[in-house]
Amino acid sequence: MAKNFNEIVADSRKDLDIIDSHTLNNMIESGEDMVVLDVNDKEDVEQRGMVKGAVNISLGTLYYKADADVPDDFKDERIQNRNKKVVVTCGLGLCAAIGGKLLKDMGFKDVKLLEGGVTKYQEDGYKLEK
Repeated sequence: MAKNFNEIVADSRKDLDIIDSHTLNNMIESGEDMVVLDVNDKEDVEQRGMVKGAVNISLGTLYYKADADVPDDFKDERIQNRNKKVVVTCGLGLCAAIGGKLLKDMGFKDVKLLEGGVTKYQEDGYKLEK
């Protein structure tokens, strides 16, 4: 049976640990060893900004940039360690859910989803960096 975008997001969320903005901020402030990954397109991130210290790998390229079995020039070394915690975000947390599920399917062991994405993060009083 075919699924629409919202159904894919809902199915993806089922496999992820979901955290709120305050939890992420506490993790950042405590210096937790993790990657905060924004999966929006580069143009969106440049206009809006990202969580402090985040890396930007768009959802469309995450499929091969996080893959351990592609040639080295296709990989992004920032997202190769399957044992490192990854917090996935985007504008609203929808594409991030899909990206997080992808990472789990690729063998990443500790993947978190930022509830509400960076929009909610900002609404909760935290600043984004450009």
